[in-house]
Amino acid sequence: MFRYRRVRVLTVLLGGWVALTAVERWAEQEAWPSAVLGGLLWSCVVAGVWWFAEWTQSPLRTARESRAARESEARTAGAAPVAKDEAPHERQADAGGPATGPEPSTPSRR
Repeated sequence: MFRYRRVRVLTVLLGGWVALTAVERWAEQEAWPSAVLGGLLWSCVVAGVWWFAEWTQSPLRTARESRAARESEARTAGAAPVAKDEAPHERQADAGGPATGPEPSTPSRR
């Protein structure tokens, strides 16, 4: 049920509306019609911030899901799974020994 963003945002909106209406009514001593409108206003702000936070995180979720799909395809095709920390663009070490990188520009402080 909470798989879809619109359901999560609507849940935050409705829950926030109830909670913030109660705050407006009892803590701020507002009349009910004013408390309901104030609670709706603030719950829309909270739900908007929630939506924006999820929207900015969606590329990360999409990348994770596509990676999982690629790994499952590799498993069904019989290929070796890709290591999580392995970057495809890194150069592999020679068969004769480990790869050496450039010398550091600053000497060690030991």
